[in-house]
Amino acid sequence: SYERLEFLGDALVNLALAEMLFDRFPKADEGVLTRMRAFWVSQPSLAQAARRLLLQDHVRLGTGESRQGGGQKERLLASVFEAVVGAIYLDGGLGPVRKLAAALWADAVRKRGVSVLQEDAKTALQELRQASGLPLPIYETAPSGDGFVASVFLDGAEAGKGTGASRKAAEQAAARTAIEALDEGRRSS
Repeated sequence: SYERLEFLGDALVNLALAEMLFDRFPKADEGVLTRMRAFWVSQPSLAQAARRLLLQDHVRLGTGESRQGGGQKERLLASVFEAVVGAIYLDGGLGPVRKLAAALWADAVRKRGVSVLQEDAKTALQELRQASGLPLPIYETAPSGDGFVASVFLDGAEAGKGTGASRKAAEQAAARTAIEALDEGRRSS
């Protein structure tokens, strides 16, 4: 079981990315830094890091999980990555964890900067609603084929729909659709 290492690795990845963002964006406030860190330590980002390290080739799975393509699942890859980070820390301390984080994310953080905040449509939609004193969005998500389909409801009416490989990706797609519809509505009024 790697769950204890995963627990430790989760905290370490958050710390390494928080330090990187804190240094890279000295004028960003705590809210911006928090949202940027959430983007970079998200399941898709961690799964991508695992793939870059080819961890999927070294994961030992049970027969059932292997048949279901478990070695390619974002959730599993992100968890394995965190466990490896925990093991790196126990073996060599924080220095090697920082070096790994820099190798995996420093260029992307530098290139993409704060633009990643636009990719977090769920947070953006929630903030739009809060700023107007309106009720928060409600998401309904269900499995569909190899992925998920999500609908977002604003004031009881469906405002956007989206699909994705994961629940989160489908909800992000639905939120983006809703934001686009709201923007279109504002431009036409």
